[in-house]
Amino acid sequence: MLSADTIYFLGRWTGIVAFLLLIIDFTIMEIFRMRGGTMKEWVASRVYANKLHGISSVTILFCALLHSLLLVFGHWHDLVSSIPFWMTLGERLALMFNLGTLAAGMMVFLAFHGYFRNWFWKRWSHNSWRRIHFWTTVVLLVIVTIHAVTIGKELQFLGLTVRSV
Repeated sequence: MLSADTIYFLGRWTGIVAFLLLIIDFTIMEIFRMRGGTMKEWVASRVYANKLHGISSVTILFCALLHSLLLVFGHWHDLVSSIPFWMTLGERLALMFNLGTLAAGMMVFLAFHGYFRNWFWKRWSHNSWRRIHFWTTVVLLVIVTIHAVTIGKELQFLGLTVRSV
């Protein structure tokens, strides 16, 4: 069985991996959007780019869910009502923790929004779907960045932490 420290370490690092992959994936997809012709020469096709985006998105979602499960049932188990992963203690810490829960919900929404894109395209236009997907991702990036900087132990050197633990 894994020790509590190991579970805490794995929980933190799965969050860091998810955060970094989210930034990389968003950046690559924006480069594809802005420089489509150049990128088509660099990578075989737009279809390949979308498959790569889908694989990285599933990896990000998996890492983020693993991050929350390891920490909710590990380090934070005495402070969190496990379903729906909501913290009620300590105003600022609870807010930053709950931002992570909100981000997880947004990731699940984006996963369904991307996977069932054809269904959405039939009801909305492709441009509407793309704008919603883009702006939801931008809001997600802002929320995850605030969550990581204020509650993340690895980013305490920035001086914005709300942790006392």
